[in-house]
Amino acid sequence: MDVREDRLSRLEAVAPETRSRREVGVGRLTALAGAAVATTYLALVDPSGGGAYPMCPSRLLLGIDCPACGGLRGTHDLLHGHLGEALDHNLLLPAILAVLGTAFALWLLPLLGREARALVVPPWAAVTAAAVAVAFTVVRNLPVASLEFLASG
Repeated sequence: MDVREDRLSRLEAVAPETRSRREVGVGRLTALAGAAVATTYLALVDPSGGGAYPMCPSRLLLGIDCPACGGLRGTHDLLHGHLGEALDHNLLLPAILAVLGTAFALWLLPLLGREARALVVPPWAAVTAAAVAVAFTVVRNLPVASLEFLASG
């Protein structure tokens, strides 16, 4: 067996097609349970008051708010039904959560006996989303008093 055939056989050994339905189901159920535990923790422990939450790398290294800054605090507020407070932490949060939730739900479809589907984003939508994220990041970090509502504070 040459090196190329050996490499291909190793790749086939870990390819999703070779995993059993049970293995795929267990992995997805584990991910769903992990998401439920993380969401429950986020609902119970306010990120504003501490807890085991990661620090935003852009805030830590560069001192600026990234497009997702305020997402944990905003999600905590959403879980408690406080939409206004959530939007105050991150105006893009509902859109970010909608995209992540849809992608996760499509990935979980095998648990319902259906084939998993990928979230297909047209190129124009991806470019638009990237442009909005960049513009949002720039504007929310400008030192202008009238734009302070965009900061993650």
